[in-house]
Amino acid sequence: KAVVSTQSTGDSKHGDLVRELNPSFKVPQKPFKRMDYREALEYCRENGIRKEDGTTFEFGDDIPEAPERKMTDMIGVPILLCRFPKAMKSFYMQPDKADPIVTESVDLLLPNVGEIIGGSMRIYDETELAAGFKREGISPDNYYWYVDQRKYGTCPHGGYGLGLERYLMWLLNSGNIRENCLYPRTAERCKP
Repeated sequence: KAVVSTQSTGDSKHGDLVRELNPSFKVPQKPFKRMDYREALEYCRENGIRKEDGTTFEFGDDIPEAPERKMTDMIGVPILLCRFPKAMKSFYMQPDKADPIVTESVDLLLPNVGEIIGGSMRIYDETELAAGFKREGISPDNYYWYVDQRKYGTCPHGGYGLGLERYLMWLLNSGNIRENCLYPRTAERCKP
């Protein structure tokens, strides 16, 4: 079994290109820091990171991009932020069996960028999925195919989404996400 080093961009066939575009790039050290949502709230309180209205973040509050990014920049390493409250996540995210008010979810936060990946385990039980639809006031009729996957057989599984432009922003240390978009949108430019 091959062992691949992640300590140097020189180990990659595209390392020279990364170094050319971002000479100061440093490969992050593994393992990444893991932090529960509750720990993030505590970190924000202890370090004066507050909501726009000046109040502290409480359980159930969404931590917006700017405060989340400030926290990540202060910590200075990639963070796997885990176990968000069920009420603020999508209906299909699997509740944590040990703590059902949170989900088995994770966001990858990178310094100077913020969130680049969001993912979770998915509900695979048809009854739990129906409860999620009901809780959110969503008609399952439009999701018959999704329900059928649970009805006729599925297994524990997860999913995630990667913000490619944000990943490039981190990799290349570019200051603005528009520099990494094929067709950036601005107030003056809404069409490709």
